Amino acid sequence: MRKLIPMVLLILLLTACSKDVLLPDLSNLTEEEAITELTELNIDYEVLYELDITIPHGEFIRYEAGYATGKKVISGEVIKIYIANNGTTLPTLSDKTEDDVIVILNDLDIEYSFLYEFNFAKEDYDFSRYMDYEAGDLLPTGEELKVYITWNGSILPDLTNLLKREIEAALEYDFIQNYTFEYIENDEYQQDLFAGYKDLEIGHPAPDTGTITVYLYKNSFTNDTETLFISKYLSGEGVNRAIEIYNPTDRTIDLADYHIALFMNGSYEMTHRIQLTGMLESEGTHILIYRGSTQSLKDIADQDSNVLLFDGNDVVQLRYKNDTFIDTIYDLGNMLFVMWNEMFIRSEDVTSGSRAFNLTEWDAYIPSYITPFGTHPFAKPETFDINLSYLNNVWGNTTVSGMVQVTVSGINDGDTASFSPGFEGDSRMRFLGVDTPETYPSVEPWGLEGKAFTTSYLNRVGATIYVQSDPYLGATETYGRSLGYVWVDGEMLNYLLIKNGFSWNYLSTDTKLVYNHRYLYRWFQDAQKYAQDNNLGIHS
Repeated sequence: MRKLIPMVLLILLLTACSKDVLLPDLSNLTEEEAITELTELNIDYEVLYELDITIPHGEFIRYEAGYATGKKVISGEVIKIYIANNGTTLPTLSDKTEDDVIVILNDLDIEYSFLYEFNFAKEDYDFSRYMDYEAGDLLPTGEELKVYITWNGSILPDLTNLLKREIEAALEYDFIQNYTFEYIENDEYQQDLFAGYKDLEIGHPAPDTGTITVYLYKNSFTNDTETLFISKYLSGEGVNRAIEIYNPTDRTIDLADYHIALFMNGSYEMTHRIQLTGMLESEGTHILIYRGSTQSLKDIADQDSNVLLFDGNDVVQLRYKNDTFIDTIYDLGNMLFVMWNEMFIRSEDVTSGSRAFNLTEWDAYIPSYITPFGTHPFAKPETFDINLSYLNNVWGNTTVSGMVQVTVSGINDGDTASFSPGFEGDSRMRFLGVDTPETYPSVEPWGLEGKAFTTSYLNRVGATIYVQSDPYLGATETYGRSLGYVWVDGEMLNYLLIKNGFSWNYLSTDTKLVYNHRYLYRWFQDAQKYAQDNNLGIHS
């Protein structure tokens, strides 16, 4: 029994220390007054706010549920009290200008922002309306008020996430034409992506005078003289598809930072994305193929994909991880079939990708010629040689080329001559793929020079001359003249006439004759480019 006495005393002591307190009446007290009252009574509290227009703003509304004036609470118990937060009554602004509105709202000490809209019933920069509220409504404290101001001109559109091409279309759509672009360098964002307006805000009036500056992002690496680029592109037989990536830099590059983007059939939206993998060493190649390609391509592939099934008008881009493309085959929106059913190899002098497609950087080869894969730069053959095996075929054969050795019996002009045996009179030879200026009945510019060039070749002393038919284009023309290629001492005269500027290239792409792994019409196209680049003959 003697042991229980200290325990009883302890209980009585604790009870005395935890004396109950009655909740005071806080009616009509402000938040500050209510807090003072509770603090003096040593009551722990938490302040909450709610809308109650029956109570003046900032005054006590009630205790939390389960508590009221006079209720006992023990020490340490946290009591929640609610204070009226009824905001600001919105004034009538219907006859005010933007400047007037600014003064009035600043005096109300509220947060606000302006939006602009068409309202032909009012003048520019007049108050138009509140968003979500009417005059006399209560704006809750802390809420931002949005106010519409009248603007009957163009509004600066939100161009967020748009690229330059899309930005131009959006500005034209909104009748904004007085704009220019300035670039901000930042490699985190895709090049040509919208970065903001200079000294102007989205949704605000577009100035009637002056030039609007639109900021775009640009990347530091797009102007590098050496970058990864697409070095080969195969649109081959069947579903054989492949591209080769080349690293001309002096460092190893992590391909995880790059991907291939495909845009099918003129689309401006990416159709497929192929993430590249592996490390690409300096001066190394990375070959990506379509998964369904033949075994010969699979044997040399570094990576395959089941979506790399482009055709001749699909855009293929090499892109960095921020989605900036650093090289492209075709420009976005392309619908033309150009690089199709052939193997294309990038010119030796290319050391970086290009954001603008340039077909002249590519040399075309027959689609079965995949030997160059894995080797870059690749030396393009400078010329092609006569194929004397065609002597075994009959002239005019409709399936294979025929060839006959002849001697010259007459020269009409730069693109027509007679040969013996068999190509004289009405059957004289009209050269395929060329059309030199006329010398009869009137002399056209460069006509005499073209005839002289042909004469100089055909009248060489001891020259060996062959004529060759093309099974794809036919052996005779409408007027009965023979059609063919003329070889003089192992050189094709038709090709030389174009290369020296005495004719445009007129060789049909229907021909499938091949020399040095290239279709003959590709040699003729190169000959014309050479003459144009060097201002020769008719191109001078």
